[in-house]
Amino acid sequence: MMNKILILVMTFSISTGFGQVKTSFERIKALKMAYIAEKIDLTNEEETIFWEVYDKYELKIYEECRKKLREIRKQYSKSIDSLTKEEAINVLKQVYKIEHLAVDFEEERDNALLIYLPPEKILKIHHAEYHFNREMVYKRKKPVVQEKKD
Repeated sequence: MMNKILILVMTFSISTGFGQVKTSFERIKALKMAYIAEKIDLTNEEETIFWEVYDKYELKIYEECRKKLREIRKQYSKSIDSLTKEEAINVLKQVYKIEHLAVDFEEERDNALLIYLPPEKILKIHHAEYHFNREMVYKRKKPVVQEKKD
């Protein structure tokens, strides 16, 4: 399993080094999937299924939910203070609808994984996702400290 993670990291490094820069979504998705796979201790067969199903749903959630939420936020962010009450309610309804859709996709993903993985491993996936997201936020907020050279 560690070999697969190493190969993934090397592939990522090589592809960015040769000018084939992946989008930030693809980079984060690859890091997230490697992180989760490492944390939940999958067999080779389970890992193959995990990668296939999880990748499919991550792309679906990104394309149909996260991108749309980003677009909605861009649209109203500049005029947020001038929105009417009705316009604000409509934006909220759109956001809620998309967020619910993302949860529905996650439930579909989990149900697809439950065919092949025990429920305990599905819970471990959720736990690993939570910790991955927390680490990403922490790394983003953490100031970069440069070492002093004597």
